[in-house]
Amino acid sequence: MRIIPQKIMCAVDFSEFTNLTLSYGQALAKEYGAQLTLCHVVSNMVLMSSAGQAYIASEKIEAERRQDAASRLEEIAKTLDMDCDTLVSTGHPADEMARIAEEAGVDMVVAATHGGSGVKRFLVGSVTERLVKILTCPVMVLHGDAEPDVLPGDRKTLVNKILVGCDFSPDSGLAFQYGLSLAQEFETELFLAHVIRPTEHVEFSSADYIKVQEGDYLGWNRTDYLGLTKHANEPDVQRKDALKKRLERQLERMVPEDSRHWCTPVTAVLEGEPYQELLSFAKKNQVDLIVLGVRGHSLLEKFLVGSTTDRVISRSDCPVLAVRQTDTGTQ
Repeated sequence: MRIIPQKIMCAVDFSEFTNLTLSYGQALAKEYGAQLTLCHVVSNMVLMSSAGQAYIASEKIEAERRQDAASRLEEIAKTLDMDCDTLVSTGHPADEMARIAEEAGVDMVVAATHGGSGVKRFLVGSVTERLVKILTCPVMVLHGDAEPDVLPGDRKTLVNKILVGCDFSPDSGLAFQYGLSLAQEFETELFLAHVIRPTEHVEFSSADYIKVQEGDYLGWNRTDYLGLTKHANEPDVQRKDALKKRLERQLERMVPEDSRHWCTPVTAVLEGEPYQELLSFAKKNQVDLIVLGVRGHSLLEKFLVGSTTDRVISRSDCPVLAVRQTDTGTQ
């Protein structure tokens, strides 16, 4: 199933990373013939009185800030070699962008992150980080440090190599569909990787591993997988090799036959912490885009552990496309 986004929105914050965000949004919109929207959200301003009391900025000040942002967006839009819409709103940036994206039927949001990890991220967070958690459409997260001098229109090639992290869950299944569609559209190399976690760190819920409908995994359940994972971490080379071969075959079967006319996927079964292995693999193979699924976690899990997708986003040198499984399926 080929996925073709029709509406792409760039989250513009007027920071030094704005040009990077625009360059990706413009390149994607041109390739797909999609409508591009530049969106800026004016955050609610809290002022302090001389007595130290907080109060919300007046409607006049808010209107002036909105007008200034609208003018700046219009100027930016004129520099792009294509027609695009501009939109300015007021509120919490992430929540407001999520509302706008849902109401407008946006198929993909492009945003930049400043990075950061650990306690700093928990206490401070970022607009992009929250967007990944609440948006129902995919979010392409860019890292401004990677290409500080890029300008809109300068980008000749968007991606040459795409890596999809596959754990055979519904989330990674949808991520695979997006990765495959992007690989077809941009005629890139496609890498599929599954990571076997160390036994002592395996804590899966019943929804983490689904019964795959074909191949070696027909009828497997969570207990079967954990049993094989346990054996794979014992000093039994034969069992470990057998498991890795079965996983590799399953990765191969994920690619439809008609896609093999233009795509020869490279599969890899890795061992270790998923986010570390995926990042190392991406760096070693000079991957331009990592595609991962997003799933829910409790607040405590996010603080103490974090998800694989969260960790990859905060540490990756290349863009990460975060895809969330929803009740309505793909966009």
